[in-house]
Amino acid sequence: MDRYEEQITRYVTGLSYERLSDHAISCAKERWLDSLATAWAAYDAPPAIGMRRFATSATAAPGATVMGTAHKAPMDYAALYLATLIRALDWNDTYLNREPAHPSDNLGAVLAVAEAEGRTGRDLLLATILAYELHCRLCDAAALRKKGWDHVTYGSISSTAAAAKLLGLSAEQTRDALAIAITTGNYLRQTRIGTISQWKAAAFAQASQNGVRAALYVKHGLTGPSDIFTGKHGFINQITQGEFDLALKFGGEDREEFKIVDTYIKYFPAEYHSQSAIWAALELREDIGAERIAGIERIHVETSFHSYEIIGKEPEKWTPKTKETADHSLPYIVAVALMDGDITLEQFDPTHLGDAALQSLVQKVTVAENKHYTEMYGKSFPNKVTVTMQDGTVFEQEVLDPKGHPNNPLKPKELEKKFRAAAGPWLSVDQQDRVVEMVWRMDELESPAPLMQAMVLP
Repeated sequence: MDRYEEQITRYVTGLSYERLSDHAISCAKERWLDSLATAWAAYDAPPAIGMRRFATSATAAPGATVMGTAHKAPMDYAALYLATLIRALDWNDTYLNREPAHPSDNLGAVLAVAEAEGRTGRDLLLATILAYELHCRLCDAAALRKKGWDHVTYGSISSTAAAAKLLGLSAEQTRDALAIAITTGNYLRQTRIGTISQWKAAAFAQASQNGVRAALYVKHGLTGPSDIFTGKHGFINQITQGEFDLALKFGGEDREEFKIVDTYIKYFPAEYHSQSAIWAALELREDIGAERIAGIERIHVETSFHSYEIIGKEPEKWTPKTKETADHSLPYIVAVALMDGDITLEQFDPTHLGDAALQSLVQKVTVAENKHYTEMYGKSFPNKVTVTMQDGTVFEQEVLDPKGHPNNPLKPKELEKKFRAAAGPWLSVDQQDRVVEMVWRMDELESPAPLMQAMVLP
């Protein structure tokens, strides 16, 4: 084994539930409720419908439940489907450092394997915290996008680790599974460039399916290549171009806290870098007055370099044609927040995308890097919005930590509200109550099966 294979393998096989902190366990439960909310919000979204058709095209026993149905599919199919649901509306949690991530993307793999393998709620929470830990540590270690690789590439590693843990693979088997997943699971960032397609919703889901399959290949006897991180054509030389500063210790080692506590839950269904800009725009709307929005001359947004590169630079951000482009457009998001006074899924529908007055307001937005915000990146994710009116009056608002950031966390009741609002069109109040109750006592569940049964639609 190379040293990174050894470090990660040792951690995956050695981590036990008893080593988890109470804070990490609470955060894991919160992220499960948040992720189920984002999944139900996306239940009838086109990517979800397509993946549901795919997932129900195969049957397995025991298999894993295709959420919303009683159908049992192969675990990698169910993982692909649930991960697509969680991600489809860009409302799930986030972690940002050298590489960005949405760690709850791993949860499709975690739940599918846990259910199919008959694991307990504690096993589910352990695999959840493990997946978050590896995913976030990898994002700290090196950037991927500078050479055109997509951030979901790291998901092949974290999802494999969770699947290997739940499948009970040995240390050598875990290493082999990771090696296979890393070899086969590198994805192009073209997914997120220019006009963004529905595939964005499924990109990580594909990585998680790859991770589950890698673990299953090894369970059935296959071995993986050696020196997968440090070899001549390994991950570091080929993907990260020599950069890879992996932490010497992970959560639970020498009193180190788990990375799940550092992840951010989204209040609004839009790209995370825009969250503080939305709050700033909403506060400005209160100051300006809704009736005076038409009198705006120009809007200037100051943001970090990372935010500028991802959601504030490309020409397509000023002329979004799809929901997927609009929710990754800082100009559009700020303009629609000022105009409508809210950001919900409705703000990204075809009516809004075709609204002439809104599009005119988008053209008044300029975006630039604020180097101080770039220096703060990783701890806070500020935006400053300045609005100049036609009469010369200037309004400005800066927001450092949006609601849902660890410095400004959502309360459990707020998470329940998000879940009920998202699941309400699909699940009865009784079903919602059962899901909420089971998530909060997940550590007591003998199996994930009752949770899945509570979400079967008539």
